[in-house]
Amino acid sequence: MLGSNCHIDETLARLKALLKAVEDPLKDDWNPLTMGLLLAKLEYEDLDVETTQKNFIKLLDQELPQGLSGAQSLREQTEILVKIFNEKLGFLGDKSNYYNIKNSFLNDVLTRRKGIPISLSLVFMGMAQHFGMRAVGIGFPGHFLVRMVPSGGHFDVSSQRETFADWQEHWFIDCFDGGKIMTTRDCEKRLTEWTRGILPFGPEVLKVAHPVEIISRVLRNLRAILMEKEDLVRLYWVLTGLIELCPQDKVESIKDRGILLGRMGRYAQAGEDCREYLKLGQDTQKKAQIEGLLRFFENQRELPN
Repeated sequence: MLGSNCHIDETLARLKALLKAVEDPLKDDWNPLTMGLLLAKLEYEDLDVETTQKNFIKLLDQELPQGLSGAQSLREQTEILVKIFNEKLGFLGDKSNYYNIKNSFLNDVLTRRKGIPISLSLVFMGMAQHFGMRAVGIGFPGHFLVRMVPSGGHFDVSSQRETFADWQEHWFIDCFDGGKIMTTRDCEKRLTEWTRGILPFGPEVLKVAHPVEIISRVLRNLRAILMEKEDLVRLYWVLTGLIELCPQDKVESIKDRGILLGRMGRYAQAGEDCREYLKLGQDTQKKAQIEGLLRFFENQRELPN
């Protein structure tokens, strides 16, 4: 029955455990490949996360059997990783079919060697971690980036303790654009071009993303694609993921899932979500809308499976 799928429940539990272990993404270890593949398992029930990850790691070790010990600086090490990522393995941004849903699922990205900025960033971050380097995600507006963090020195601290001067010296990797390395000034120029100055530029737009924020961004991307396609079954698990994993998205996603379940004829479950939203929601106009829908759902007969 919809809403009681064991594999979804088990996968969400594994993702919750991963997220719970991360307090500060600049300090705490977590595996980007594991997280991305677990998200993909919500779509692909039979996906073997461990085997898929192991096979990719074997491929990396074939390309760089001696590791990165010979490189003298973090920038040199990063340039080696970029070359493997882009030239040797052929990962690139899918510019011709950006909204292809496969660009969001990491198993498909590893197979097709194409993706969107956030999925390609997870691959690059996983590569860096495998070779003993620390890479963090950057939730840049409209275009996810990666930042390398030295294993020692003043950058290896929480973002709250970095000074403005520190922030200006950062550089970032655009995995969608072949691993192009961007300075803070490059990022400022890009943001100004994209938003025509509507969004102000400062440390906030280049802050380190917690894994919860990364998952939220992936699921919200999927939500937009699936709403456009009217793919109600997939949209159900995406909204469930937002509810279970992303606190900031929970309330609105409960409302959206309630409406979705009503459209699918699952009136009892739709009513449960509507009542939950009425407890948690703050928007009086939306609550009035949901109250009307709840009355409607309560008077409907459940559709057969």
